[in-house]
Amino acid sequence: MFIFDMFKPEARRLRVISALMASGMVLLLTGLWFVQIVSGKQKELDLVRQSSRTVVVPAVRGRILDRAGRVLADSRPQYNAVVYLEDLRQQFEFEFTNHLKKDYLRQHSGATRLPPGLAKQYRLEADYNVVSNITFQAAAVLRQPPGVFEAAKFRHIYTNYTYVPFQILTNLNPSQVAIFSEQLTGQVGMELDTQPMRSYPQKETAAHLLGYVQRTGEIIKYLPPQFTGITGVEKAFDDLLHGQPGSNSVVVNFQGYRQHEEVISPAIPGSDLYLTIDLDIQQAAEIALRGLRGAAVVMDVRTGDILAMASAPAFEPGEFVSGISTARWEQLNDPKLKPLVNHATSFDTYAPGSAFKIITAIACLESGVLDPEEIFHSPGIFEEQGFRIEDTAPPGDYNFVSAFYHSSNTYFCHYGMKAGLRKLFEVAKRFHLGEKTDFVTREEKAGFVPSPDEAGKPAFRSSTPYVAIGQEITVTPLQMTVMIAAIANGGTIFWPRLVSHACVPGTASARELFPEGRVRDHVSLNPQHLQILRQAMLQDTEHPGANAYGAFHDPTHPLSNFHVAGKTGTAQVNSPDLDYRRVVWFDSYGPYEDPRYAVVVMVVNGGSGGETCAPRARQIYQALLKRELGGAGKSAPATRT
Repeated sequence: MFIFDMFKPEARRLRVISALMASGMVLLLTGLWFVQIVSGKQKELDLVRQSSRTVVVPAVRGRILDRAGRVLADSRPQYNAVVYLEDLRQQFEFEFTNHLKKDYLRQHSGATRLPPGLAKQYRLEADYNVVSNITFQAAAVLRQPPGVFEAAKFRHIYTNYTYVPFQILTNLNPSQVAIFSEQLTGQVGMELDTQPMRSYPQKETAAHLLGYVQRTGEIIKYLPPQFTGITGVEKAFDDLLHGQPGSNSVVVNFQGYRQHEEVISPAIPGSDLYLTIDLDIQQAAEIALRGLRGAAVVMDVRTGDILAMASAPAFEPGEFVSGISTARWEQLNDPKLKPLVNHATSFDTYAPGSAFKIITAIACLESGVLDPEEIFHSPGIFEEQGFRIEDTAPPGDYNFVSAFYHSSNTYFCHYGMKAGLRKLFEVAKRFHLGEKTDFVTREEKAGFVPSPDEAGKPAFRSSTPYVAIGQEITVTPLQMTVMIAAIANGGTIFWPRLVSHACVPGTASARELFPEGRVRDHVSLNPQHLQILRQAMLQDTEHPGANAYGAFHDPTHPLSNFHVAGKTGTAQVNSPDLDYRRVVWFDSYGPYEDPRYAVVVMVVNGGSGGETCAPRARQIYQALLKRELGGAGKSAPATRT
């Protein structure tokens, strides 16, 4: 007995341990039974109630750059404060139970519950109140006006897109981002989100070439933005710039709240697009046109590259990124000014006026009706075969060169009548005037220059003397630039090139889209005739009595021996359908000794070609000269990291 008694304390401890183990086993078995039997049914029900949503993840839109890699259009990160509605469910329930529901039951004595239809309405109102309060509190911390918190938009997102982040404050600046990180990070359901937004760092520069984008799909600011090109290069190369959107799979419960999210396919950024324009020359052309209504085009006469194409008035493409007001849209569609339309290619086509005398001169020289040295006496008015046309050049004796730089209407009407309308149209068509240039944006009008066969038809109404001085036909500034380039380079007609190549982001690999120097045609010109014409064009800026002399011999803005050959033009417009009565031109190339650039300036309702357009062309040539001396604007690939 004594021996067994020694083990009694140990036996008691063993019994306690055994009891604890038995209790643990019972508790464990009970938990397993609850998870597998009781909770299993609930889990099964939850799985039935869950469904998957696919959320599109927009790709970063490709950049648009000038020939030297300077950015014209980009995608910048926009910082937004967002809330995740699924994280606010406890606050939603508190607001519903302790405020709206309690107030209803207090006002309706005897009621113990809300009617089913009203309960749903009250829950929506409760959730709206919670998000609205969070928005105003965050706005106060960030010192940003919250704007109008629209119940209708909240209801739309709440009903259809509960699983996506809900934007409460957008476009936070760097200071606000810092404040958010310090004071709001960690708030229940609130986070800082970034979205790629299209931006145009050069503001109005090259607006008509770049075009603009608009948001696609549902125009709801709370959803991730996707953009599509509407005009310009943005539209013409939308597929290339757009990239490939990605997608995420979001599993949501029966209330539409997000349970978890996983990436299905990552977004692939769009390609970077390189234009042929030179940013410095483009800005110089736009500054030259400031305050006017017109266009300016600069082309490399050796390759057909567009170095600048400006249209005035202009607009800021960035205005369209977040949407514009109805009032602003009406301003941009002003029927008179049409700021959205490119005057160089597509707003209207314009009578070239005396700039067309270049074509008339070639037609008369080739026909043999004009001897450049022959003296022609002008009485100061053209009166032949029933026509009466006023002349801006004074009465007097003229040979070809003096008639050219004085722009004598009488002289060119007289010899144009001798050459004939058919010949005038034949030469114009050799330079493809009145025809589209296949400009890459596809925003182009052809103009009106009939074929030679039209000239012989009885119903044809064009008058030879008027056509000889650039009336009763219409062209675009781009067409005139292509023509001037052909005069400068000896007869080669280029397809104007605006886009050169594209690059894959993050690499230096380039894919050529349009080759340099695509030749459309070659105009066969008598070298002697061409030299006579070029000398006359040079005198339009070099002779003291010439219309453009003052512009190119301004002592305060010298061109440092950079000689320019050109032709002024003024066309009278008498159409009741048009709101302007005059179109003035200066069409030119330079330097005279070694032609490299064609510059055309056109202004609606200007004073005259020499008075209005030539000084602005000189400004552009000054920028070109600075470019050559400084070496800016050369093509250089750039990569995006």
